[in-house]
Amino acid sequence: MFEMETQIQLWRDHLRARGNFTDEDISGLEDNLRDEIKELMTRGLTPDESFLISVKRSGDMDAVLKGFAKVNTENLWKHLLIDPIDSAAKKESRRDIALVVIFTLLAGTLIKIPELFGLRFSDPGAEHFYFKNISLFILPFVSAFFLIKRKAGRKTWATIMVTFIIAALIVNIYPSFPPYNTEILTLLHLPLFLWLIVGVAYIGRQWQSSQGRMNFIRFTGEMVVYGVLVSSGILALGLFTLAMFKAIQVDAEKFLENYYLFYGACGAVLITAYLVEAKKSIVENFAPILAKIFSPLFLAIMVAFLIVMISTGKSPFMEREFLITFDIMLALVLGLVLFVISSRNNRQPANMFDYLNLTLIIVAFIIDGIALSAIIFRLSAFGITPNKLAALGENLLLLGNLGGLAWLYVLYFKKKCDFIKLEKWQTGYLVVYFIWTGIVAFLFPVLFGFK
Repeated sequence: MFEMETQIQLWRDHLRARGNFTDEDISGLEDNLRDEIKELMTRGLTPDESFLISVKRSGDMDAVLKGFAKVNTENLWKHLLIDPIDSAAKKESRRDIALVVIFTLLAGTLIKIPELFGLRFSDPGAEHFYFKNISLFILPFVSAFFLIKRKAGRKTWATIMVTFIIAALIVNIYPSFPPYNTEILTLLHLPLFLWLIVGVAYIGRQWQSSQGRMNFIRFTGEMVVYGVLVSSGILALGLFTLAMFKAIQVDAEKFLENYYLFYGACGAVLITAYLVEAKKSIVENFAPILAKIFSPLFLAIMVAFLIVMISTGKSPFMEREFLITFDIMLALVLGLVLFVISSRNNRQPANMFDYLNLTLIIVAFIIDGIALSAIIFRLSAFGITPNKLAALGENLLLLGNLGGLAWLYVLYFKKKCDFIKLEKWQTGYLVVYFIWTGIVAFLFPVLFGFK
């Protein structure tokens, strides 16, 4: 059965994968394609005939459609998506792979440099230094990868790299005193702050546009999907290496601990970034499937969590671990919600999964309200600490984010606004998260005396 929306999405993916068009260009081309299809259907053509003729008339697919006589309609897009790319694209792909290898070696070597000064990862107390700087060892090279791909200008290069350098100087110059609360907060928030800097490199000239920021949200979700697969593969390779050398009575454990672990971690991030960028069309068809699978599962778990909490009489007001669980759950749910929104075609009418997403947001909003009440209670009962204040700020940000999304979803269902307004709200909220993570990472240590 011919599905028009699926075929149009594949057509969009093909244009995006070619890398010659911006999202604004593709949206304009899609409008023309839909108008052409509608006109042909009014003349009596079937949907599949109208679609194929409209694509042919667009001129972009001429080279591929010359072979249309050799493939039937059902296999056309399979033929289209695996059609060999041109020599220029192959050259670019080889360059990207070379960059991944070079940057992996540079990042891994950068991690090993502190050992020259006697600071080893296995040394007592060194884990704070390495975990605090791990994002500074890797993310500048991820940014450099995208800056080269986007052919960024010197000003963009300088701005992004200077930001990394200043961040590295600040977090390493800061002293740290027991109980090390502000250092741990910096350790947790600095990677998020720097990841948004990577987003500027990834988006390129579109960093100020709503569509560009939404592309970065989608990219982040896809990084998680591919990252799990790549990391699993690298881990399996390490275990296989260990087992193979053990079979001939050679101990490879030191090599894995001293080199493979660090270079493998850097490689996992850079390989994932390359794969997500190179295989956009495949992942973007996979993303909605993941969202549809996990949204109801997360909703069921959250509802069950609330029911069990009420029935057992457990109170988050007195148990700190409860609040940590709440915040982790909320972060995961918000990430899933953003992935759902970013992977959705805003031209599609409202469907069951949109209502499911709204329900997920409302349940998360309720849980966030409970967590926020518990944090305020603990602040009044036990006083202000860096951890409590950071948790208060983050829950307030989440409450505002979820509340805004819920309200705009209601307006969307009432047909009082377009879905694009939800995207603009969320992409605009990225600035709020950027500011907050910067405050916690860089100002909290000063405000609380580096304790």
